[in-house]
Amino acid sequence: MGQGSGRDDLLLEVGVLTRPHGVRGEVKLHLHNPASSLLSVGDCRSVDLALEGASRQVGIEVTAASGGDLVIRVEGVQSRDQAQALRGARVLVSREQDVELEEGQYYYVDLIGCAVVDEEDREVGDVGHVFEAGASDVLVVRREGREWYIPLVEDWVIEVDLSRKRIRIRGVDQWDSWPE
Repeated sequence: MGQGSGRDDLLLEVGVLTRPHGVRGEVKLHLHNPASSLLSVGDCRSVDLALEGASRQVGIEVTAASGGDLVIRVEGVQSRDQAQALRGARVLVSREQDVELEEGQYYYVDLIGCAVVDEEDREVGDVGHVFEAGASDVLVVRREGREWYIPLVEDWVIEVDLSRKRIRIRGVDQWDSWPE
């Protein structure tokens, strides 16, 4: 999401539509954070679908969970071909509808793109994506075509400053092949 003003700042990307499910127009939604409770089976709500530079607001119903993804019915979509046409659409929900986060909790999408610095404020890289790995979430930090995995825990992460889009980490010298 951009940092400017406008509707995009009020939206939270929760996942991407991946493929049709069945023949009646349902489609699979791959959540960026599979542990998210923003959408669950039985929910009916309004979302934005963003595809190929255009965005539209539609109603959805979450009909099932399938292999870590959700199966949804999109308002006005009644065939497999119509569902196929939505493949790759980003699903965004209003931040006003989201769950209040506790201190130390973050939406994955808000961490992506953050600059990562060490204890002396030297640039380490940028967060390319985040994933859940059992006991903790993991930041994937990228720099010059390389990646490092940093657990999002107090032992490694000193500070997350979303207003500055910056994450400070410790222990850089303990990692093999860390960028200089």
